[in-house]
Amino acid sequence: PPTTPKGWNERYRSGDSPWDCRVESPELLRVLEERNLRSGRALELGCGAGTNAVALARRGFAVVGVDCAPLALEEARRRAGQAGVSVEFVEGDVCRLEGLGEGFDLIFDRGCYHCVRPTALAGYLESIERNAGDDCLVLILAGNADDPNPGGPPKVAAEQIREELGRLGRIEHLRA
Repeated sequence: PPTTPKGWNERYRSGDSPWDCRVESPELLRVLEERNLRSGRALELGCGAGTNAVALARRGFAVVGVDCAPLALEEARRRAGQAGVSVEFVEGDVCRLEGLGEGFDLIFDRGCYHCVRPTALAGYLESIERNAGDDCLVLILAGNADDPNPGGPPKVAAEQIREELGRLGRIEHLRA
């Protein structure tokens, strides 16, 4: 994966953004349904072109979406406008997040953790800790090291997830 904001922006410019499937995350929707979560403050780390941030806003959440790629954020703002929802999109580094207001009830990440962990894990975890409210639910989707298929996102083993993310609090579920 790219390692700089310029690299991510270039992926959007070239159209080489396979992670932007324009489909709401089934895992996010499943967790919202299981927990009967209907509102609150939500933070999406690496919101990209805004598909999931818009989905959360449609469901009643006050959403802040953060991404380092200005082109992705332009598309995200268009999508939110077309959907008729309000989302605050912020250009920023998910490993250095400050000043986002009161703590969030939900923090969602579909793809940042597995990209930043080799070089910026400490900053990433600090960003989550700094922005999580009391009883915050943190949902992180990452590449599965047990997936036999080549390619795809960087892969992380379950034991690495437990070790690295365990400092954020209790890991309720770890699903493949």
